[in-house]
Amino acid sequence: MKYDINALLEKYRACANDMTEEFRQFFRAFDYQNNDYKKIKITKIESLQSLDSVLSGAGFYLIASTMPTPNNGCRLQIGSSRVIYRGHSSNVRERLESHLFYGSYTTKNAGRKFTVCMKLNGKNVNLDECSKIDDDWYVVTHSMPKSMKLIREAAEAAFDAEFGKPVCSTK
Repeated sequence: MKYDINALLEKYRACANDMTEEFRQFFRAFDYQNNDYKKIKITKIESLQSLDSVLSGAGFYLIASTMPTPNNGCRLQIGSSRVIYRGHSSNVRERLESHLFYGSYTTKNAGRKFTVCMKLNGKNVNLDECSKIDDDWYVVTHSMPKSMKLIREAAEAAFDAEFGKPVCSTK
């Protein structure tokens, strides 16, 4: 008995495309301004402790800010904050800490898995190093328990297709 890699790749692509289309339909219908869906939470980030209430499991997430970000292709706003990054992780809270509080994250987790993180103006973001956070920052988490990477990547592809790719999402 033999297996056909090309046939398996075609099945994989078809599956990923089906999931992406399902997420696109969700994003078309979902209203972030009137969110009453329990699996999606919007949290204002005012300090590192703000992340304590953020999803720690698997999911898809958005980072939004009022900070000016020229060339942002994403059209989605959360209140007056525009989405500047979208991503996914098996541990959303830890991933968000690595993006928004990079110095604290790397000090606490020396040698840990997240070394490539969101950058603004070519630099890692360290909101905890600001004496006062001048811009508004929000994270939106979509809880996806038991999800596999393939499913969360389909959410990313669908988000980009519906809203445009956020400026800091380089992949």
